[in-house]
This record gives sequence, structure tokens and C-alpha cells, in this order.
Amino acid sequence: MPKKRQGSQKQHKEQRRRPATPTFLLELPLVVDAGQAARLRAHLEAARQLYNAILSEGQKRLRRLRTDPAWQQARALPRSHKSERAAAFFALRKAHGFSEAALHEAVKGLRVGWIAKHIEAVLAQTLATRAYRALNRVCLGQARRVRFKSRGRGFSSIENKRNDTGLRFVLQPPDEGNAGSLLWNGDQLPARIDWQDEVVVVNDIRSEQVLPSDISTCPPI
Repeated sequence: MPKKRQGSQKQHKEQRRRPATPTFLLELPLVVDAGQAARLRAHLEAARQLYNAILSEGQKRLRRLRTDPAWQQARALPRSHKSERAAAFFALRKAHGFSEAALHEAVKGLRVGWIAKHIEAVLAQTLATRAYRALNRVCLGQARRVRFKSRGRGFSSIENKRNDTGLRFVLQPPDEGNAGSLLWNGDQLPARIDWQDEVVVVNDIRSEQVLPSDISTCPPI
């Protein structure tokens, strides 16, 4: 294998490795009126439909990949030839657009019309990542099939990968108060925070070590 390709693949793997950081899960109830609740349901319904759309597109790409004769040729390579197998599968994924980056690009064309009014570009990427991870498990033989989200089932949660735009949780500065709110598409939804809660006290969510950019927001349905 050419050294240039080896170097690029090694760099790609290093970029995907992230240092492990301590995390904790804290669920906070939101205070919403009827109008805000209706808008939240509309946002989540848009997310469900967009997720199903990108999952369907990814599934088509996975099927084309698996029906490509080169797929069986790559599988036939001895497992001891790790670099050759990796290069063959990498080429197949690239040829058929089956990668996380490719689905990020594809979701741009699916985020249109009324869905675009509810789902921001960054949030659409997180949905594409979620769909790719489900599809990749099937590709790797770790799962038999992917599950589309029905209207009744919907999402148990949805998250944003950034906390400086779109869906995000914000805390007041200590000198201004102790309130926290969920911001999403123009709505500011107050959260009920029990400052005596063990998780809140132990992890000290006002600590400088818990930065706004580190908060992953997952509002429940």
C-alpha cells in the first residue's frame, strides 16, 4: 500500500480517537405552556421524519455497497492481511458514499421545506451521525437491521453536538441567579433545578470544569 494512503488512514483514526472525559446524566423537567409544548412536539416530529429519511438513504447506500462484487472480494481477503482488507473496505465505502461524512452531506438535501424550519443544520448532522452509527452496526454484522422511528414511538431523546447554537442549555451567571433554561428555535424554556439534588451537588454544574460547550442537551419527548 502506498505510504501516502497509510498516512492518511492513520491520521483519520487518530482524529476519531477522543480522550475520555468524565460525564454524568442529569434530567431536568421543563416548565412549558401549551403553545411551547406544541412547538416542542413539532420539532421532535420533524426530527423523527428527518432521521427516517437519512436512515432510508443510508440503507440504500449500504445495499448497493453489499451487492457490489468488490464487497465479496474484500471479504475473501485473509484476515491476516489487515492493511489490504482495510484499504478494500475503505474504497468501497467511499465509492458508495457510506460514511458519516457522506451522510452529513446527504442530510443537507433532505433538510428542506417545513423540516428546515424546525431542525437546524448542526442538529441535522447529529441525526445523520445517529443514523450512520445504526447502519454501520448492520454493516459490521453487529446488528441485523435498523429500526425506523414510528410516529407513536418517536425519539426517547435528541441531542445537539454544540452548546453555542441551536438546541442548547444555558445557566445564569452566579451573580445573576441560579436559573437554567433550554433554548430551542426562539423558545426559552425554564428548567426546574433542585440544587440539593445529589447529582447536582456532587458534580457542581456551576463549576468552571463544566463548561457550556461540554453540555449535551437531550430534551425528552
